[in-house]
Amino acid sequence: MEIRVVLVEPKYDGNVGHVARVMKNFGVKELFLVRPRAELGEVSIARAMHAVDVLERARIVSTLEEALEDVEAAVATTAVLGSTPARNPLTPWEAREQLADHGKVALVFGPEDRGLRTWEIELCDATVFIPTSEEYRSMNLSHAVAVLLYELTKDEHVPERYGRPATKREKEVLVGALDRLMRALGIDEVRRGNVRTTFRRFLARARCTDKEVKALLWILEKARRRVEGYSRSGDPGGDP
Repeated sequence: MEIRVVLVEPKYDGNVGHVARVMKNFGVKELFLVRPRAELGEVSIARAMHAVDVLERARIVSTLEEALEDVEAAVATTAVLGSTPARNPLTPWEAREQLADHGKVALVFGPEDRGLRTWEIELCDATVFIPTSEEYRSMNLSHAVAVLLYELTKDEHVPERYGRPATKREKEVLVGALDRLMRALGIDEVRRGNVRTTFRRFLARARCTDKEVKALLWILEKARRRVEGYSRSGDPGGDP
C-alpha cells in the first residue's frame, strides 16, 4: 500500500511541519495541502526537523478532488461519531485490513478548528476514527496522522531480529501441525474443526512473525511425535 497524506485547509504551518516529520518517521512521502491557510515558513521548517524534503515536495492544490484524482481509495478521518456519513466509521486496524490490497491510498484530514465537512467526507470511500476518551475525542492533527500511519505501516518497520510478518501460507502450516497433534490425541473431526477455526482467528489477531510461527511449529511437531511414540510403545519417555 502506498499512502498519500492530504491536509484540507490546515490552519497552522507548525502543524504541517509536525505532520511532515511524522510522515518521514513512517516512510510516507506524498503530502498534499488543499487551500492551506498559512504559508509554509520558518516555523514549519523548524518543526519538520529532518523532514524538510517532505515539505519541499508537498503539492498545494485548490480542491480536494484534485488531491484524490489519481488514488485508488480515499479515507476520511473524523472525531464525530454517529453523524451521517460517518455513521459506521472504521477503527485504524479495521481500515488496515480493508486497505491491505490497495495500491495508492489517501488519508484525508480536516483543519484543526473544525474537521472535515460532510461533503468532503462524502467524497471519500470510507471513514476512520481513532478511539479516544469520550471526555475529549479530538486529537492534535499531527498526533492523529501518527496514529494512523503507525497502524497502516507497522509491519513494514519491524526490525529484522523480530522476524517478518508471517504469511497466510505459513500460518496454515501451523494450523496443519496443530490438527495432526489433535489427531494423534484421538480428537474427533468436529472438535478439530472448531479448534482450527479458533486457532486461525487467534493467529490473525496475534499478528505473528515468521520466527514465532516456526517456534510454535517446532513444539507442536515435537509434541505430536511424543504422543505417537507413546501410543506405539507405551513408553512416555524420550523421542521415538
